Amino acid sequence: MITEHTIVVNDLETRYLTGGEDHESTVVFLHDGAWGASSDVTWGSVLPLAARTHRVIAPDLLGFGGSAKAVRLDQSPFGFRLRHVYALLDRLGVTGPIHLAGNSFGGSIALRALLDARSSARIASVTSISGTGGPWRSAASAELAGYDGTREDMTRLVRLLCDDHPGIEDQIGARMRWAAMPGHYAGMLAPHASPPEPLRIARPADPYPAPFADVTTPVLLFDCASDPLVERGWVKHLADLCPAVTVAPVPYRHAPNISHPEQTWRIIADFVNGA
Repeated sequence: MITEHTIVVNDLETRYLTGGEDHESTVVFLHDGAWGASSDVTWGSVLPLAARTHRVIAPDLLGFGGSAKAVRLDQSPFGFRLRHVYALLDRLGVTGPIHLAGNSFGGSIALRALLDARSSARIASVTSISGTGGPWRSAASAELAGYDGTREDMTRLVRLLCDDHPGIEDQIGARMRWAAMPGHYAGMLAPHASPPEPLRIARPADPYPAPFADVTTPVLLFDCASDPLVERGWVKHLADLCPAVTVAPVPYRHAPNISHPEQTWRIIADFVNGA
């Protein structure tokens, strides 16, 4: 059984789904960053499968779902959300190494977690489904930037993310409900606001992916052959840098966890159980 909870972590409302509490191994699932994303939207069909053999925790990241619509505009979108996830795990008493699994933006957060000494020691493995860590996005990814609030436009966005499947109408409706939550729309747009020229400050250069060469934690990358949102063969950039990387080729679009949950979990489970 998967249950829903909301608690206050660091003075921020934090919604999360959990299940399989009797199991020793913990998998933390991080959702995508598209309009209306949340833990249940991205991982709802995978969590019951995973909870049969693992403890599962799936938080709504800050700015999304039922969590506080808080964003940091003075730093990258990854770090502050990762710290908040770890603060939640501390509150839940999860102290041992965890398996991180993320889709898209959530996968990028998981990959970046391996490069942060404050979090990397607490990670047993990382799975990224179409989350590159930042670069190698295709021109089509720009089509995710806008949302006009209509069902027609959300349908367009969802069909970029996942293959057609029996639950696609439910996926569209759920994303629309979360996208209508107060603060979500403004929070999605805020990081992309451009200040006037006198106020523009160059951000420090991002060394990624070079630091990935030092990663020794097992990493699984889904290489989705029909994904329109990332460059084809992006996984090779990390696989060539890091011997700890395993690549799982699949024929799906950007989020097989939504359209093909059983197949997706089977691949993740085999990896996690061997990590």
